[in-house]
Amino acid sequence: MENYYTNQSKNLEVRAQGNTQVVEYIPVEEIASKAQVEEFGFGELWRRLMQRKWLLLGVAFSTFLAAIILTMTSPNVYRATTTLQVTPEDGPALNLGDGDGAGRAPMSEREFYLTQTELLRSERLTKTTLDKLGIASRFESEDSVKSKAYAWLESLKRSVTGDALVDDKAHMVEENFTRLLSIYPVENSQIFKISYDHSDPKLAADVVNTLADSYKQMSFDLRNERVAHTKEILTEKLAAAKSELEVSENKLVAYAKKQGIITLDGDRSSASGVMDGFNAALTEATGARIAAEAAFNRSKNVAGADRALENPAIQALKEELARAQAEYRDKSRLFKPGFPEMQQLQGRISELGSEIAKESSSIDSTARGKLQAEFEAAKQREAELKSEVKRQEGVLIGQRDKSPEYNTLQRKVEAERRNYDGLLTRLGEVRLAEDSGASNVAVVDVASVPSKPYAPNILLNLAMGAAIGLLLGLLAAIMAEIMDDRLRSIEDMKRALSSVPLLGVIPYISGRNNKNVLALRGQVGSSFMLEAFRSLRENILMMKSSPDHGLALLMNVTSPAPSEGKTTTAVNLATVFAYTGKRVLLIDCDMRHPEAHNKLGLENRIGVSDFLLGQQEVGDLVQETTVQNLYAISAGSAVPNPTELLAGERFTALLSELGGMFDHIIIDGPPVMGLADALIISNRTGNTVFVSAYGQTRKRSMKDAFGRLSQAQCNIIGTVLTKMKSPEVSNKYYGYPNRYPRSGQTAMVATR
Repeated sequence: MENYYTNQSKNLEVRAQGNTQVVEYIPVEEIASKAQVEEFGFGELWRRLMQRKWLLLGVAFSTFLAAIILTMTSPNVYRATTTLQVTPEDGPALNLGDGDGAGRAPMSEREFYLTQTELLRSERLTKTTLDKLGIASRFESEDSVKSKAYAWLESLKRSVTGDALVDDKAHMVEENFTRLLSIYPVENSQIFKISYDHSDPKLAADVVNTLADSYKQMSFDLRNERVAHTKEILTEKLAAAKSELEVSENKLVAYAKKQGIITLDGDRSSASGVMDGFNAALTEATGARIAAEAAFNRSKNVAGADRALENPAIQALKEELARAQAEYRDKSRLFKPGFPEMQQLQGRISELGSEIAKESSSIDSTARGKLQAEFEAAKQREAELKSEVKRQEGVLIGQRDKSPEYNTLQRKVEAERRNYDGLLTRLGEVRLAEDSGASNVAVVDVASVPSKPYAPNILLNLAMGAAIGLLLGLLAAIMAEIMDDRLRSIEDMKRALSSVPLLGVIPYISGRNNKNVLALRGQVGSSFMLEAFRSLRENILMMKSSPDHGLALLMNVTSPAPSEGKTTTAVNLATVFAYTGKRVLLIDCDMRHPEAHNKLGLENRIGVSDFLLGQQEVGDLVQETTVQNLYAISAGSAVPNPTELLAGERFTALLSELGGMFDHIIIDGPPVMGLADALIISNRTGNTVFVSAYGQTRKRSMKDAFGRLSQAQCNIIGTVLTKMKSPEVSNKYYGYPNRYPRSGQTAMVATR
């Protein structure tokens, strides 16, 4: 027989009342793959959720109903809001809170606003607000759902931890009060919004306004407290610093007096000052000596006429000489040189020249002597200053040997003086801050009495109730799907029993038809169910035969647990086998809960149990059915020990005798779990068809049953998935014959 998987379309000749009809079969692989479209995709998820739609809708509706009840029963809550501007204080008083004279690092903006938020929630501010308004008695108990939930959680915590109940009414009042307070710092600004929720709108407005005023005053008081504390500490430190400075200065003066160290300006000694003076004088004297020496040397090289030019007397004589020479030249045109007047002029010219020469010589000698005297005086002063500088250097070196301890004392005095001056400056700044009456808190908007309730927001609550309900319903459906161990798809079966082939998928039909043997009815309206069993039959026929038994000759149909469709599968499978013209026998071996005879419309007077007890012969057991070529043996009389009967030799003899009488023998066996009957039957028959129900059989139970059959060395030829509720299986694939006109179809079952 050729393999059915290599030829997906096969003609099978079926004779019924002399008519022949050709039927086209659909391979189970095609059904399984197409029926499970998008196994792990959205379509499969949606399909599985729709299977639990009532759970999803029930949870969603319950949550939505709870939201409606909670919204309608909740009292109206009014919210009053005031706006504050809080400016960080940059004054010195804020940086001197530790009083140690060294300012702390300023707080960051985030730290500052977190600090202000906590101050607004502080017990001090809460008590002040409650006392001003006189409303403490109104917060001794709260009836709101939020407060009741909080109280319940507190009691639960005490019961778990074993803590004793502390009756602190004041603390409870403060908690009830602050629980209704909301503080919102506006990001990237200096604005705070303070809101208070209460069923009394006027009380809500009075609370936030009073709270804002109290916070402003508290901030001012805290600032003054810090300034006063800083002033007190600085005053103490300033007195101590002054005393230490005086002691250090006295030590420095005493040491300088003892060592003979005289200072000029507080940090230089007298010897250093004298040394500086002599050095300056020596530098000046050296310069004067160099200048005098240069002038004297120049006087040796420069002619006397040059110096004479600078003398007024010589200049007068030269002018007179020039006039005389000019007169002589003028008169020389008229008179001879021997003329008396000319000789007189010549004598005058000679006399003037002699006087000029004599006067020039006198002037040159006098100037050179003066320059030499100045040079000698400058040279002598330079030598004297050099000698004095050397002497002062010796004095200064002697004083420096005494300087280390003096310098140490002097540095200590300077450090203590700086500390004293710093404390004095800071104390002055703190006194200025103390005199300032400015506050860093300003009320921007005063809260008005709200006219509309803030809560409950009906539309928002209902929308959230619907959204949360759908979410919870979805989560419940998903959790139920995750926790559900039942078979929900063909892929579930394949993953659970990967080593066993899937022979067929039987669709689920609601209503009375599902409880009958559809193949026996032969009705065209249920042809998709009929085609499912025909496809199952062909997949069994095309399996390779066992060497000991014909695969279709003898087989046991069983399931992990009752009510999984094994009896319906066995009866319908026997029926469609009979359609092929072969002699088929159906044996009901479920002697504990027999059902096959009811589906076939037969009596259960005698059957398998009677033969096993030795009370009947084989020929007396076989009954004819309304289907041509289909015969049946019922379970027979009820017996207390069916396992022992099946394990006996008569059961083997029964199968052996019937094997020669029929072409196919199909046994409706008992379920596997909890019974040994199915193991014995499967072991004796050699071929087992394992039936599981969609949405009913649990994967754990199916694996356990399969394990038991494997341990009993039973040959499981394949599995069948029954009660499949996928519309793809029912309508698309097995609904093919419904496309033909009803008048053209004939019943495919030959009845007697």
